[in-house]
Amino acid sequence: MSQTDPAPSASHATTESVLETILIDIVRGTYPPGARLPAERELSRMLGASRPTLREALRTLAEWRLVEPRRGSGVVVLNRNEWSIEVLPAYLRYATPSPGEASIPQMLLDLLNMRRALIKDMVKVVADRFPPGASKKPREAAAKAWASRHSIRDFVLADFAVMRAVVEGANFLPAVWMLNRLSGVYIDIASSLTGSMHPPEFYIEAHEQFLDALERGDALAAVTMIDSYLGEHDKRVIAMLGGLDK
Repeated sequence: MSQTDPAPSASHATTESVLETILIDIVRGTYPPGARLPAERELSRMLGASRPTLREALRTLAEWRLVEPRRGSGVVVLNRNEWSIEVLPAYLRYATPSPGEASIPQMLLDLLNMRRALIKDMVKVVADRFPPGASKKPREAAAKAWASRHSIRDFVLADFAVMRAVVEGANFLPAVWMLNRLSGVYIDIASSLTGSMHPPEFYIEAHEQFLDALERGDALAAVTMIDSYLGEHDKRVIAMLGGLDK
């Protein structure tokens, strides 16, 4: 644990607080790739946590591929290339990338680009299997997102629900599961931001046209519309964050 971070008291150490403490220390490099975490008894003492609480936190970190229990070696920190997407919010907040690694601004830009590419590919798949009437829930989610644009977190949550409702309507379960995995990452990042979200003024119009195209089974028009909207949306996110200059 970092020297500057006091251990939580035993009466207050929750799985979430223990997870966050170890996660921060790993992304900061206090425990670099290949390092072994302190033995369970010592780590429990350092964190003021019960051993069952510590084990639960370590189980989550192992699921996120930050650490790996190894026979005879204890719990070892894995290389960053092994980590899963759930690590991203903490990495953006606390990490200092090494020379040669992508900068934090570049990673934010990469995240936006990844989201845009993923959504476009999902739309291509669902366009020819989107049943009549399936746009009702996405339209409701879009209206909710627009109404909640004065809260970044609420907007992101509702906006994410639009695409989830689209893939649900087309019974595209692998995409639903993928979005379930990614939603927490985007919401966690959004929760660290303050102020109002300023989506493009044509948000509702763009989504109406996008959903109309899906109802017609017009994949090209649907992809074109959602790509145009996301391009303008991402520009505004970048501007809100003060630009992504390296």
